[in-house]
Formats: sequence, C-alpha cells, structure tokens
Amino acid sequence: MSSRLPENVDPRRLATQGAAYSGTVDLAKLGRLSEALLDATGQAEFSIEFYRDNRNRARIKGLVKADLVLECQRCLGAMIYPVDAGLDLAVVKVPEEADTLPESCDPVWVEEDTLRLLDLVEDELILAIPQVPRHEEHACSIDWNNPADEVQDEQEDDLSDKPNPFAVLAGLKSDK
Repeated sequence: MSSRLPENVDPRRLATQGAAYSGTVDLAKLGRLSEALLDATGQAEFSIEFYRDNRNRARIKGLVKADLVLECQRCLGAMIYPVDAGLDLAVVKVPEEADTLPESCDPVWVEEDTLRLLDLVEDELILAIPQVPRHEEHACSIDWNNPADEVQDEQEDDLSDKPNPFAVLAGLKSDK
C-alpha cells in the first residue's frame, strides 16, 4: 500500500494494477465537509484499494475513519460523531451502468478517465453525517424528560413581570 496519495487517478488502470492507497488527511482540507462541521480540526484515516471483480468491472473498496465535531440539534452544543465507514464502489462511465450493479455496491460515475481520491474520502464522510445530529438523550445537556414544563415555567416567569395589555379591555367590558 502506498501512503503517498496522487491528486487524480485513473481508477480503471489502478483496478487492473491492483493498486492500494492509505493515509490521513486533515478535515480542514476537505472544503465541503468542513462547512458541515462545528470544528474542522482533526484528521480522517483512509485505506482504498482498486481491483477488478469477476465481471471485469473496476471496483473500489475501502475504509474511512474520523471523529467529526458536529452541532447537536437538541442542545446546540458540540458533539463528537465517530465515523467508521466502508466503501464499496463500482466505476461506471454512463449512469445506465449503475442499474446492472449488485445491491452491495454503489456506483461512482467517472465520465472522464480521472477521479480525485480525496473526493471519495470526503463523500463518504459527508454521507455518514446524520440528517439531524443529536447527542444520546442521557448525554445531552437538556432534560428531555420534561421539556414542555421547562419552557412553560420560563414563559410564566416572563409573563408575571409584564402588565397584561388586555386589562384595559376587561375594565371596559365590566363597565357595561
């Protein structure tokens, strides 16, 4: 396995050669991913291997690991989300080829003959992010056993300090 990662590769040629790469990349260097993170410090580890399957398709298998710092949507605090994602891809030239692939692998469309390897790593990390990141209930700083009472208590405290704007109307109604 090579730890020196080329910028762009020809996945079909690498599959014929049986090439493999592994290494680390700073999360801050992955622009699309870092926009989704609360903190882009840290690194992602990856290992990627190219091979030909029994139908002579160019395939890519690999593993991507990272600890992503996301914003919890319950408490809006930082949360560590560990990612340990496997990738199993088949290289396709046209989108119609994707229909013939086995269920176990996803297509990667390589229209031209080159593919940026760090894009594969970044895509896997982005796909691993939950749609709504949240701490486990016991780990979140908000008590979710009774959130309505907490909000209601806060609202009652706010209302008790303010004069009722409809008090004047109540007085007019009782004069009739």
